[in-house]
Amino acid sequence: MKKLLFTFSLLLTMSSASAQKVLSLKDCLKIGIENNLSLKSSRNEVTKGKHNISENRARLLPQINFAAGFNDNFTPPVSVTDGTAYGKLYNVTKTLQYNSSASLQLQMPLYSQTALTAVEIAKTLDNLNQLSYEKAREDIIMQIAKLYYLIQNTTEQIAIIGDNLKRFEELKKFAQAFYDNQMALGVDLKRINVRIESTDVSLANAKAMLREQYNMLKYAMDYPADEEILVEVKRVDDINMAAQSGLNANLYELQLMRTQEKLTEQQVKLAKAAYLPTIALTGNFTFSAYTDKFKNWFHSGESNHWYDSNGLGISLRVPVFDGFEKRSKIRKAKIDADNARIAYENTLKNLQTQYSNAVNDQLNNERNYRKQRDNYRLAEDIYKVTMDRYREGVTSMVEVLQDEMSMSEAQNNYLTAHYNYEVSNLAVLKLTGGLNSLVEN
Repeated sequence: MKKLLFTFSLLLTMSSASAQKVLSLKDCLKIGIENNLSLKSSRNEVTKGKHNISENRARLLPQINFAAGFNDNFTPPVSVTDGTAYGKLYNVTKTLQYNSSASLQLQMPLYSQTALTAVEIAKTLDNLNQLSYEKAREDIIMQIAKLYYLIQNTTEQIAIIGDNLKRFEELKKFAQAFYDNQMALGVDLKRINVRIESTDVSLANAKAMLREQYNMLKYAMDYPADEEILVEVKRVDDINMAAQSGLNANLYELQLMRTQEKLTEQQVKLAKAAYLPTIALTGNFTFSAYTDKFKNWFHSGESNHWYDSNGLGISLRVPVFDGFEKRSKIRKAKIDADNARIAYENTLKNLQTQYSNAVNDQLNNERNYRKQRDNYRLAEDIYKVTMDRYREGVTSMVEVLQDEMSMSEAQNNYLTAHYNYEVSNLAVLKLTGGLNSLVEN
């Protein structure tokens, strides 16, 4: 059986090598990590997070702005001042119709806990984006690896069905010869024809399923849909058990939850910072000019003279009362922080349970794999004996078909057990933090 499977797979590979790429699991994973659209989006979010840090840091740096203006007062305002110096009670002064100004304005925070905490939050969000990318990367590795193993399993299933067809065709020749020599009934030919037709249908269904699985794999890899690929053939008796090294404490799921918890604590700090004063350095360097008529801008004299005005200062802002808005924000932030701690504990317990189940599945599937392999070998030996007896005319077609069916079932169980083992092994790799070995080795 192993020789037949290997021969069939080799022929399949050789016949398609000119038009199809044969990819290893490592090849598929590297292509998928590089091209997957979801991962590209996650990488963009990581880059975006870096810019968000710079944006918040900028709020701690001096802000310098240039401002300029021109104003035409159609109805100039007046100012009323003490007129004692002019021998009257009030002095009414009419402002000039035109004025213009140009200035440089400076503002620099000297102390703002809100701005400092905002930078810390931006860094934490950046870390969350990076961890989210790594988690998405692991998910893609799992998805591609499962599809890869599934395709290998289906390919072996097709090989088995092809071997079955060959056996049925050979068996049909014997049945026809026996019938021609009046050593068998016509119903034997009908029985074998029914099995051939049924096997043809199974082969067509398996090939259609294989095409769909390849389409899913190419989608996960973001591989061109119109290009054909093949996966490497893997011997069914080749297994490599992942080490049961315990749940990795630095799994990206756990790091994400810990970082989310840190973020909620920083948001509590940000809400409390609203009670603290802010101090800023302010300054300006201004030039202004005034005239009563527009044409006077072009004459010398006081009407077109620019007067400078410069200064530096410190501003202080102290929150006094806001209707208990800040208090409510702090209380909500504390609830979010408490929920984040609960979520982390729940995730940790869930992953611990997943690891225990994964190890149990791995051991059980490994035992089942070995038993199914022994059962298949036994069923194959029984079928060979029965077939020899049929050639000698000792046993009936019914017994041959029954033993062939038992052998085919044992073959399918063997392949299914191998696939289940690969999937459970993959789960252990993920939970122990060993998925990257599939890409690096």
